[in-house]
Amino acid sequence: RVFSSAALRTVLLVTTATVALLPSPVAHAQSTTSVTYSIPAGNLSTALTRWAQASGVKLLASAAALQGRSTQGLKGSHSPQSALAALLAGTGLSYTFAGSTVTISSPGPGGNNSTATVDGAIALDTIDVSGGGSGASADLPYQTPGSSAFISTEQIQRVPPSSVGDMFRNTPGVLSAGNRNGQSLDLNIRGLQGMNRVATLIDGAQQTSSTYRGYKGHNNRTFVDPELIGGIEIEKGPSVGPYGAGAMGGVVNMKTLEASDLITAGNSYGMRIRGWLGGNSIEEPTPFTYFQRFDENDLLAGGSRMGSIAAAITTDNIDVVAALAHRSNGNYFAGKNGDSKVPLHAPNTGRVEGLYPISLYKPGGEVLNTSQETFSVLAKTKLRFDHGQSLELSYVRYESTYGEEYGDGSNPFAMWSWMYQYPLSRATSSIYSAKYAWAPKDNDLIDLHTNIWMSDADDIWGATQSQSDVLTKGGEIWNTSRFKMNLGDVSLKYGGQYSIESVNQTALTAGASPTFNGSRAIGSVFVNGALDLTSWLTATGGLQYAYYQTTDDQPVRTGFKNTRPEIDDFRLNPSVGLAVKPLDGVQLFARYAEGWRPPSVREALLYMPPIVGRVPLVSPNPDLRPETSKNYEVGINLLRENVFKDGDRLAGKVVYFDNNYEDYILRGASFGSTARGFGNIPSAHFNGIEVSASFDAGTVFAEGNLSYYTNVKYCDPQRNFGRVPCADFTSDTGNGYFSTYVPPKYAGSLTLGARLLDQKLTLGGRVSFAGARAVGRKDTTSSTVDTDWLPYRVYDAFATYDVGRQLVLNFSVENLFNLYYLDALTTEPIPSPGRTMRFGTTLKF
Repeated sequence: RVFSSAALRTVLLVTTATVALLPSPVAHAQSTTSVTYSIPAGNLSTALTRWAQASGVKLLASAAALQGRSTQGLKGSHSPQSALAALLAGTGLSYTFAGSTVTISSPGPGGNNSTATVDGAIALDTIDVSGGGSGASADLPYQTPGSSAFISTEQIQRVPPSSVGDMFRNTPGVLSAGNRNGQSLDLNIRGLQGMNRVATLIDGAQQTSSTYRGYKGHNNRTFVDPELIGGIEIEKGPSVGPYGAGAMGGVVNMKTLEASDLITAGNSYGMRIRGWLGGNSIEEPTPFTYFQRFDENDLLAGGSRMGSIAAAITTDNIDVVAALAHRSNGNYFAGKNGDSKVPLHAPNTGRVEGLYPISLYKPGGEVLNTSQETFSVLAKTKLRFDHGQSLELSYVRYESTYGEEYGDGSNPFAMWSWMYQYPLSRATSSIYSAKYAWAPKDNDLIDLHTNIWMSDADDIWGATQSQSDVLTKGGEIWNTSRFKMNLGDVSLKYGGQYSIESVNQTALTAGASPTFNGSRAIGSVFVNGALDLTSWLTATGGLQYAYYQTTDDQPVRTGFKNTRPEIDDFRLNPSVGLAVKPLDGVQLFARYAEGWRPPSVREALLYMPPIVGRVPLVSPNPDLRPETSKNYEVGINLLRENVFKDGDRLAGKVVYFDNNYEDYILRGASFGSTARGFGNIPSAHFNGIEVSASFDAGTVFAEGNLSYYTNVKYCDPQRNFGRVPCADFTSDTGNGYFSTYVPPKYAGSLTLGARLLDQKLTLGGRVSFAGARAVGRKDTTSSTVDTDWLPYRVYDAFATYDVGRQLVLNFSVENLFNLYYLDALTTEPIPSPGRTMRFGTTLKF
């Protein structure tokens, strides 16, 4: 199979335009006194100009002195002087500071220095390094006074993801719901999930589809290949910034590969070829079967495979990146060991009446509807011009044919249940974006960024033959100004965002399938400031004005007429914070922020036609009120070097959060006359603790994370029959669509590793664990509730060996002890993969 002609034409156009453009030399500067660097290895001249841009100084050097020299690059937080020394290490060059100017010198004849003041000296302008490398430093979350996280490509690839949501195993408070069902992402941050509560972005562009899931409701659907990702930035809670208007759960921005991810030291171009073969997979699923296979599982058969190629070119003026990836696997097999049954609770009384299978899929057997055939492509170019200007154009294409379960198909507690190999689902998406940045030299008032993007996603669910077309267009613009006041140094970030999402869900076959056709526009303007009152005390504050309008493009339906085809509203969302640095590398912080989420197009306009008569099964609800949030958090950051020995690094973050949501929207039977409509309940509450930490001493390293919920409540007097205004549902039935989004009481992971044989060999292991759902229930026989899972611990192992000549061999074992388990936040009762071995190679040159 090959890509569509449209995708190939787009790649050719972007590449041709890149080669044809010849930008002029670059210029950019930025003043700062505390710097986090991300400078790739390679050409020394390019690296030095990037260092000058980040450090805010003028750089003088002889062109002859720099010619042909390279550097190993630099990442992390350093003083400008120590950073420069590291970049020049091994080059034989020296430097001198004179005010805001640095002069690079080389040894002349007889050992004398030849400086930049001689004939032929040049003044090197600086260049924009925004997004350099993976797009963010792994240290940044431990320097940010708030709940943020970063996932590196190294963390993603240690144990190659079986499902796309596996990328988030190293992050506390973030889970991918329904991770084993289909190939999409539906992220849950601190209990908020679905319906655009979490803004899930690819290079700053929203790419969210949605499809009806029967008794499981709707879910968010974002499609991306982990092979194209260079790093993931996560901001939890309401965002007063250029991204995330209307998404009060948080912002997840997956940044695609940059040139510096692919280019090795001393080169201006580079290529990465990577592939692996894995077992625990049947080559082809048997169409329309009702039975599992048990005797065709070969751990080393290679039925699961991935291959990718990525290349990049960089000069002082231009970066070009292109990548292509393909992955394929048949249905996988579940594990054989561990519990596969849960207690059966009687309706109403809650009395345990015995044990019942947690899924119709038996241990050790084939899990239907878990195959995939996926192709993805990336093409991007970044141009750098005079006066600190840059322009980046990018295109991301995704095509996949994959298996996907029906909501309650294999649920043994449903009124009906079955196993069945459904027709395969299909998803295609295209993302186009153009980014412009301008940061003129010696002007701290201008650091301008703009982003214009469009996302086109087409999603066909094979189980019900329903199709969802989502076209989203938008843009952001923001600027950062830095200046001094009598009170201290000030940084102001201000700008705006606007997007419009057009959704059309249709039924491809006759029947009572949900449909809707409408759009939602949402925009915001914001200002966010930081004031350094002293060297150890910083105050922050922000204000966001947000607005939305939803339009029903099909206001007249059988049995329903929408008298409000246009709905709009607005709100002001404030935020304040305080950060204290009592010791070097230690930061205490507190933050309060309010957020706002208007009803999604699906919640406001969902319609299911009547089966008999003229009364719809589900009617649109134009009277839904937007959700609001009031979030409190306190925490501590730790980032220290040379703790136990020279060169080691210790980082940690501990956060306590108290999140309160009013007019929370959920799906249930207590709203109006419909059985599956959406409505507001008074409030919901999530409280908990998150911990993340890492330690790296070169020969050994460790990473860990933990999330623990101290309280989860939904306040719904109607559902509690007026007994109490707010209940945690452990004392009630706990049934209802609300609990689909409730995360486990605790979850986390721990990774330990060692680098041996002069760091050529890396050995390590990881354990991932989760408890039961934070909200319990008594009646496990209802078909209108979410799927249960049992607490679990899953062990993985990984190894890499650097053969030399840029060749690295990889080996991993997922689910080392072949445990039978269901992932936390599983939306369908689908067992996760059993023991899965993979052998791979990476060639980078």
